[in-house]
Amino acid sequence: MAQLYGHKWTSQYALYDSEQGERNGAYGEDFMLWARKTRSLSDKDWARGMETLEHRNIEAARNGETSWPPNYAEFLGLCLPAPGSAAHKEFEPLALPDKGVQERARQCGEGELAKMRGLFQ
Repeated sequence: MAQLYGHKWTSQYALYDSEQGERNGAYGEDFMLWARKTRSLSDKDWARGMETLEHRNIEAARNGETSWPPNYAEFLGLCLPAPGSAAHKEFEPLALPDKGVQERARQCGEGELAKMRGLFQ
């Protein structure tokens, strides 16, 4: 993000709490929030989000505008596939089992079990 947004990113989301935190390796609250909120993203999700941000920045530059870094929730929205896209598949709800089919299967099983018992008598 720092490479994409430069100072806009680093001034908005500090990696460390302070200079002392940097020396001690103590990450800042902003960094930790992003880390927690984005930890479940896959590599494909991250790539999708970063490509979308890059495209937005290019389009903004073409229009003479500047873009600002997203907050974590906006970034999550860019990372996840849009409903209806090829990457997003809605599953059809499972149908309830047909009681008649279940009963016929039970009866067939009982008949086969009776045959097996007959073999041991």
